[in-house]
Amino acid sequence: MGGNVAGMADTRLNKRSRGQGRTQDFPRLLGGRLCLLFANTVEAPISASPLDFLGSYPDLARWGWHAGELDDAELERLTEAAARDPEGAAAVFRRALALRDAVDRLFRAVARSTAPDERDLALVWREHAAAVAHGRLLPVGDGFAWSWEGAPVELGRPLWPVARSAVELLCGGDLHRVKECPGAGDCGWLFYDTSRNGARRWCSMEGCGSRVKMRRHYARQRGGAP
Repeated sequence: MGGNVAGMADTRLNKRSRGQGRTQDFPRLLGGRLCLLFANTVEAPISASPLDFLGSYPDLARWGWHAGELDDAELERLTEAAARDPEGAAAVFRRALALRDAVDRLFRAVARSTAPDERDLALVWREHAAAVAHGRLLPVGDGFAWSWEGAPVELGRPLWPVARSAVELLCGGDLHRVKECPGAGDCGWLFYDTSRNGARRWCSMEGCGSRVKMRRHYARQRGGAP
């Protein structure tokens, strides 16, 4: 019995720590695809008080590191480059916010089964083209891999994997699995449902799912509607 209890505790701990990323300074990485994680840097976007975790270029670079797309050395180089060229960094940051908005609108439209805006598609494609221009093919084992390894320091580097992720999901993902978490009417995060039967409803069962179930339970106890 003791072993079973310990195993259950470990499972709950793993669920709570899932998608933690490299720091707790940013939201958990629960979207399942990098582009959706980037959209989710605004916490609770459909609530009355959304919280934006990206306020400057250093935040953007650090989020890329948090999500595992930049290593320590790349983060340091980009931070130094931004300090040397604050105007250039500010311009890239504006591009990042525009890309985030486009990704959010595109996949929210997908989740709601509505038509995407052609301007958002065009913006994502432009950023993808810029990303591909900095990539190269590397031999790996018996084949090849696409990589940005060895690319010169470029302030736009944090945007490249996001744009690539968005195009890959649009072109090769199962778009029926792109969903919008309702939470308790206050979440709105986007996520890619990787459950076996595709029936997942919330960005996290231990977060939004638990809150909704607790509210329903409380409403039943009070004899009212949830």
